[in-house]
Amino acid sequence: MRQLTRRVLPFVVLGACVIALQARPGASGPAFWTVATSGDFLKGQSDGVYVSLAGVLSAGPQLTNRLTSTPAQIWALTAASDGTLWAGTGGDGKVLRLRAGQPEETAFDSDEANVFATATSGNRVYAATGPDGKVYVIENGAARTFFDPAEKYIWALAVDGSGRLWVGAGNPAVIYRVDAAGANQVVYRPPAAHVVTLAADRNGRILAGTESPGRVYRFEADDRPFVLLDSGLTELRAIAPAPGTSGVVFAAAVARGDEPASSAGETPSVAFAAPPPPPGGPTTSSSAGSRKSVVFRIEASGVWEAIWESNDVVYDLAATNDGGVLAASGPEGRLYRIERNREVLLLTGVDAKQITRFAGTAEAPVFATANPGRVFATGSRTQSPASYVSAVRDTKSVSEWGILRWSSTGSVAMYTRSGNTEKPDDSWSPWSAPYARKDGDAIKSPAARFLQWKAVLTQATGSVPTQLTSVTAAYLAKNSRPLVTSVTVPPPGVVFQRPFASEDGAIAGLDDVTADARRPPGDPGPPTPSPGRRMFQKGLQTISWKAEDADTDHLSYALHYRREGESTWHELRRGLTDQIFVWDTTSVADGRYILKIVASDDPSNAADRALTGERESDPVEIDNTPPALTTEIARSGGGVRLVVRVRDARSAIQKVEYSLGGGAWQVIYPIDKVADAPEEQYELPLQNEADAARIVFRAFDVLQNVTSQPAVVR
Repeated sequence: MRQLTRRVLPFVVLGACVIALQARPGASGPAFWTVATSGDFLKGQSDGVYVSLAGVLSAGPQLTNRLTSTPAQIWALTAASDGTLWAGTGGDGKVLRLRAGQPEETAFDSDEANVFATATSGNRVYAATGPDGKVYVIENGAARTFFDPAEKYIWALAVDGSGRLWVGAGNPAVIYRVDAAGANQVVYRPPAAHVVTLAADRNGRILAGTESPGRVYRFEADDRPFVLLDSGLTELRAIAPAPGTSGVVFAAAVARGDEPASSAGETPSVAFAAPPPPPGGPTTSSSAGSRKSVVFRIEASGVWEAIWESNDVVYDLAATNDGGVLAASGPEGRLYRIERNREVLLLTGVDAKQITRFAGTAEAPVFATANPGRVFATGSRTQSPASYVSAVRDTKSVSEWGILRWSSTGSVAMYTRSGNTEKPDDSWSPWSAPYARKDGDAIKSPAARFLQWKAVLTQATGSVPTQLTSVTAAYLAKNSRPLVTSVTVPPPGVVFQRPFASEDGAIAGLDDVTADARRPPGDPGPPTPSPGRRMFQKGLQTISWKAEDADTDHLSYALHYRREGESTWHELRRGLTDQIFVWDTTSVADGRYILKIVASDDPSNAADRALTGERESDPVEIDNTPPALTTEIARSGGGVRLVVRVRDARSAIQKVEYSLGGGAWQVIYPIDKVADAPEEQYELPLQNEADAARIVFRAFDVLQNVTSQPAVVR
């Protein structure tokens, strides 16, 4: 793994990852899809490619698959002192023996579905199966039951300095120790749900990791447990003592952000990918996105620190001779190397969902995978050729492709393909011929909604290192139609005070049209300010609306109106940029009108590409004519009354008031007590008939038209 060390680049926070430049004035110009960071590259798939967290893609070390068969999963992997590898499979519950230069052999075929853990001691091989929870021993070519505890799940095995087998089980958590003769005893019952990992440190002491809570325990000679680390996370998944005499221990803890830690007696929170999902194993890709993993470094003094955090699920660790640590993860089969100074390098060249276990030496580690199950040995040379396939770019509509350009050294061949399904399938175009000009070559794939590219890196002996640092593809998407999402019509006469300009950089005296044209491409402009103070102005009608454009094009608006019952639209105003307009309704006859807002993206598009979207308002009542008022004297039984009749052509009568001899206005109510009709009748008793000449009436309709006149005595 010396190749890893030579390629380490400064650590860059993984969260700052995506560059997807939309350098275009709306849909009128091209968009540019740029892949240039670790986050971008991590979205793709690769075969034998390294990605540094500084965003450099290069060929990784040569990987050799040691298996000729393809089991569903490899859950356990152990290296014996003679170099033989022992692998435990999932789905068929076998123990495979892998010897150098020979195909694998089935050393044991259990009746159970999974072999979760293996360990070796001398010429013995131990295998823990599930879901029935048994430990078998393979010795002299034969297998037999070695330990059958009451617990259903056995997740971990380890051999201490005295050659005794330690067994970590769960539901609830328990640690057993079994001697060579098969005699067993309970060492400790942690207050946890499961014991999921065991390892022996350089002194032969056993370290144990638990689930719910995620802790690291160390057991001294007297079997007394001591908590080295309480991670605060759900599960302590992996433990890796550093080689040599440093006494450093690395530990990986896993937590899921959207669920609480389970309590003792429950199954582990991290479930196997294989159905039916027993607890304690690798997660499925669908659930891994909501999890996080933290790798800790525990010094011999007991001081610990978190050295790395990832959204991937870390399944195993392997310490290196130079103070670093390798991390096996899923759900994308990523192999990380974390240096002593926290610089990080990522291997993405594993075609499997999870890397599950490490074995072998720090100089030449071997690792196992799941979904599919493989065992990879690493070589000292780089893989050539190595390939990388990008994530799929969704342009949201059928697009015309522009040029493809990339930044690289050495021999990099680029290819593209396109299609109209989210995931590439047989309906996609085949991979194009390789592109020749990295400073810009026209994309040959047919117009479509989705695009994907592939890079093939070839390393020639003695040449400069082959690396890829960025790829940019240009495309012109189909223009999207603007959408008017709502139209609001306040009551007649309601207007709002113009707000002060709040946009940074607003220029006094610069008209809105010019200011909008000077905005940078893709800038939608300042947000629409909130309306100011509400006021009333008779004869005015406010109309406001909301519109949006998927391409972030600049929009202009036109207003049209028609009288109810008519079919012809009349243009009211064109070229509006604000989403509010006040209509002086005194310019049209009274009646019910419909307003139509037409939004156009023509400020950002050529005439042949511009599109419009429209929306009509609810009917708007326009009534600028005041009510008519008549009065007459009514005499009966010696009493005198003024009878007032008020009529409006379009609106209901809202209120009638009178003033006697210039006094205060007083409200009177209609005979039927409720003013709600276009015609209402009122009666006002008089002290004497002479008072009629001193009375003035004032009548309002609901649209605030008002008429005022003295009583006319007949």
